[in-house]
Amino acid sequence: MAISKNNWIMPKYCFVVLTELGLAVFDGNNNLINSVRFSNPVDSFRLVKSGSKLPEIVQLIDKLNSYDDILVNEPTLAFHFRQAGLNSHTMSQEKQEEIQNTKPLLIVSSKFADSETQAMQLLRNFAIELSSSKVKETSERLDLHIIQSINALDELDKIINTIGARMREWYGLHFPELDNLIQSLTAYAEIVSRSGVRANLTEEILENAGIQNRKSEIIMDAAKRSKGGDIAPENLAIVKNLAEQVISQSELRRILSDHIEVSMDNVAPNVKELLTATVGARIIAKAGSLNKLAFMPSSTIQVLGAEKALFRSLKTGARPPKHGLLFQHPLIHSSPRWQRGKIARAVASKVAIAARIDLYRHGGKDSSVSVRLQK
Repeated sequence: MAISKNNWIMPKYCFVVLTELGLAVFDGNNNLINSVRFSNPVDSFRLVKSGSKLPEIVQLIDKLNSYDDILVNEPTLAFHFRQAGLNSHTMSQEKQEEIQNTKPLLIVSSKFADSETQAMQLLRNFAIELSSSKVKETSERLDLHIIQSINALDELDKIINTIGARMREWYGLHFPELDNLIQSLTAYAEIVSRSGVRANLTEEILENAGIQNRKSEIIMDAAKRSKGGDIAPENLAIVKNLAEQVISQSELRRILSDHIEVSMDNVAPNVKELLTATVGARIIAKAGSLNKLAFMPSSTIQVLGAEKALFRSLKTGARPPKHGLLFQHPLIHSSPRWQRGKIARAVASKVAIAARIDLYRHGGKDSSVSVRLQK
């Protein structure tokens, strides 16, 4: 304690200020008592903000024992000081605003810079580096990669279907009967790629394309009796190229689908268990991220993907949609129409819980959410 001239006992207090460049301690008259510069400003600043007890904080604690009250501009500092047995609390909002408004001058007073111009440059460099690190962290988040994966999967489906439709129509001029006999696009592409003209079609080619014996005989017979015209070699080469594109894109789609399965297991296993990997990934993509999905109310999750119908109902007074992307859930699309709204609400509420578990447990699986939904 300090004693004034009038023999009043005055409390001895100080200010501990967290700046972008380090920690500074000032007395009641704003005179610098001590300062500790961060060796790596961005990392150290973020660690202090997150509650980590850095060596710089420990270094200050040893020098603050003589003070009765310690005012700080960062709540995590007050927590560490109180843990060390010191009396500390956060300074007033007005004082914090004053610090922010005079930051360059404070940096100079803390001996982190020689002039306000240099302080401004150091703060600018800090802001750029901090922004870069946050952008990098955001780009590395796995849920954003899941969003890109599911979007790529949907685009691949469109590409495969578009190229496949053109291939079937073009090859149908040469072998029209095959279109009704083969439903699978990849099987059709395999046959076109391997055989070329219908005269070269063999049972081995059909077997490699996954065609069963009875159907294989029907196709072979149709090839012999086909009413299709001949196809020029240059046209056939293009059609075969289209078929090979369908095959390669289908293989890429399979790889991408497996990747989404694994990624959802790592990032959002509970959402995956409720909705399947692809539906769960689409819900996350529509929400924007797992974090955004976790903070959404279940009523919003219920109609994700049905925004047009929702806005139309708000504008015209029509009945609002019962579900959006959640319609792909087996419990919903297999239910009677009159029950789908109730089931969609139940599924959406469980998805909200599952997303929060995935966000805060970082991939920990809790099967009780799925069990409660089944009940």
